[in-house]
Amino acid sequence: LATIAIPQFLNSVEKARVAKAKNALGLISHAEKMYRAEYDTYIGGATALGATGNLSAYIEMDQIELDDDWDYAVASASANNFTATAAKKAGVTHALETIIVNETGVCAGTHTLAGPDCGQ
Repeated sequence: LATIAIPQFLNSVEKARVAKAKNALGLISHAEKMYRAEYDTYIGGATALGATGNLSAYIEMDQIELDDDWDYAVASASANNFTATAAKKAGVTHALETIIVNETGVCAGTHTLAGPDCGQ
């Protein structure tokens, strides 16, 4: 029984972690869209996220900053598009795997449980 139950439990835990990352990416996506509505461009790089980042004016960053499983970044952005990434932290299950979302809400990445969309 344990040989069936333990892997199922661990898979459920990882699915919850992926859902948490997709939720955070959804928040980032919504903040990017609000920022673009005001400034006619998306924002990326080091100035986008964090307690003093430009997107913090639109969303609460605590969930993103305090996440023990994922690192978040908006690596590229322009007037018409952005790409936000959640990367699994080193030393955890599925370390360094990613979930990526763009301005259209399409999810991609290397995480085995990433799924086809981020629920946007």
